[in-house]
Amino acid sequence: MTRSDSMVQWVAMGLMAVCIGLGAVLTNAMTAEAGRSQLVYTDEAQEGDPPEVALGVAMGAFRGLFVNYLWLRANKLKEDGKFYEAIELSKAITRLQPRFPRVWAFHAWNMSYNISVATNTASERWTWVKAGIDLLRNQGLRRNPNDTLLHKELAWIFIHKVQGWSDDANHYYKRQIAREWHILLGAPPDRQSFETRVDAMDGMIAWLQPIVDAPRALEVVVSREMADRVHESDGVAPSESLVQELVDRIKREAGLDLGYDLLSFVAFKQAFNAAWYTQESSGQDGFSERSKAIGILLDDEKYADAWERLLPHVRRVVLAREYNMEPERMSRYTARFGPLDWRHPATHSLYWSVRGVEEGLERQGNTEFSTLNTDRVTLHSIQELFRFGDIQFDLLTEEYFTLPNFDFTDTYGDTLAQLRPRGGFTQDDQKKGFTTYSAGYENFLREVIRILYNRGDIEGAAHYHTMLVEGLWRNANDPDVYYELSELTLEEFVEKQLEDRITIPHVANSEIEAALHMAFLDGVLKGKRGVFRKQLEYAKKAWDAYREYQDVRTSPDAEANRMWEYIGEDFADIVIRSLSRILLGGRIGTQAGGAGTMGPMQSASLYQKVPSDLQRAVYDDLLAEYVTRRGVDQATFNNMFPEPEGMERWRELIRTQEFNSDEWYRRQIEFTQQ
Repeated sequence: MTRSDSMVQWVAMGLMAVCIGLGAVLTNAMTAEAGRSQLVYTDEAQEGDPPEVALGVAMGAFRGLFVNYLWLRANKLKEDGKFYEAIELSKAITRLQPRFPRVWAFHAWNMSYNISVATNTASERWTWVKAGIDLLRNQGLRRNPNDTLLHKELAWIFIHKVQGWSDDANHYYKRQIAREWHILLGAPPDRQSFETRVDAMDGMIAWLQPIVDAPRALEVVVSREMADRVHESDGVAPSESLVQELVDRIKREAGLDLGYDLLSFVAFKQAFNAAWYTQESSGQDGFSERSKAIGILLDDEKYADAWERLLPHVRRVVLAREYNMEPERMSRYTARFGPLDWRHPATHSLYWSVRGVEEGLERQGNTEFSTLNTDRVTLHSIQELFRFGDIQFDLLTEEYFTLPNFDFTDTYGDTLAQLRPRGGFTQDDQKKGFTTYSAGYENFLREVIRILYNRGDIEGAAHYHTMLVEGLWRNANDPDVYYELSELTLEEFVEKQLEDRITIPHVANSEIEAALHMAFLDGVLKGKRGVFRKQLEYAKKAWDAYREYQDVRTSPDAEANRMWEYIGEDFADIVIRSLSRILLGGRIGTQAGGAGTMGPMQSASLYQKVPSDLQRAVYDDLLAEYVTRRGVDQATFNNMFPEPEGMERWRELIRTQEFNSDEWYRRQIEFTQQ
């Protein structure tokens, strides 16, 4: 052996030793990370585990065969309707093979769909639906973070089970989601305070930014506070941290940790302070000791800055720990899709479907089929945000009301243009005469045209009608579509859309809202009482037709109608809320280029022209908005919105629930005859 050969061997041995050493270091690091992320198989049974877990662990190398047997058995139990037994087996499978995505989906589906509908009340159903959501979001996806299937299943529960209306208890689910996220993130900015879609997006991003910027550790929050206070006091170091002092008092005096419960007490205290109907009894009487303690700390000016630093940190920690969600991603999706309201189920289905594709595309073996199906959920989510994305929610009364959100009018088409290329041959509109993407977009545009036209935005309706007629992406398999788009006028086209669709919730909702806008803006504001009467009667007629057709009682609550809540169970309440939105600066028409809003002087003019019944119904909302929130002085407010006679009687009727809707409607019609 030559000297050169010996040198090569020594170098090779040295490199091998280095590689072995690095391998040992990396192996330990990777094993630790896998353990932290729960990406390893179970190697020991724990107390409370199903007995199958201990047996599977003991089988060692034959564990895979045993899990296959359990999987077949669990599926048979589900088919036999034995859902609880199937859940126990699926728990064992997820313990033995946490990296088996389909069993997580199976387990969640059983809870959210099969077991939930076997219970008797809406709250019981929600317990199981939420259990399925939490299982996928907090366990399944932590163990399978880039599995597109699990993301799609989670998104589907939000968009179908919660946002859809197939479940009798869906209204309860929606309120629970709105309540949960109103508490978690705080009250979002009012959309009506922004003039354009871009302004609204920027406003929502700015609202999320404190959570995005918040430190993950309390120690960092404290250190930043101390550094800022040194800077503000020209280099003089403070003796103690007010953030830490506040945290200590929260734990000591309210008995609360830095988690969701704290956010809940804060949210309810803030909502109580802001609600006009609580002003007369705004003291601490009737509050729990914890609520009183939090209220005292919130009202203490000493901790104003500390609360502003602490709450975003708590929100960020809860988002990551209990919801497996990322504020940065939430902000990014807001910038991409529009001003998302996180109290809306469709916002969450959008988040998880988009996240699933983004994470899944980085994984080898991801199929075009799974990506396509998940992208469809994204488009469905955008459609629901357009139909129902403008949420009105009161945390104290849990009043929940939705309207179309025109900020998402163009989002569907923009997103479709991004998704179609990865849809493959089946969605290539240049090579196929029919694609599901094109069919969905056509239906979406039809809906946009109808809603805009009936809200009086003829220019906007014509704009999207032109997009539909001239769209080269349109499917060519239906000759009737060519006649409908080419031969009918815009008015005839809209009338045809309504013929068979007034019984659909979102259609009835948009028709009623459009008629009421016309009644107030073209009728009352312009002094055309005949127009006011005609549009009010049309809205009532559409409401009556929908209610008559959709008279369906629910199994969780025999006194409730599962379809009426989509448009409201009391017509007078619908009219009042529509007027309140207009007077408070709500959008009065949406065109292709932006949104129009009513200013304070126009609002005052409309208010002074509506019947006194309507003035009484909206007066307290106006008072709370202009005086309490916007800081308008009382004299100016009184000049703009004079208090109508009979306010105390009106408040008493509302409190005692003695309000007669039919009599109220009759008086509005009589107003048009005066």
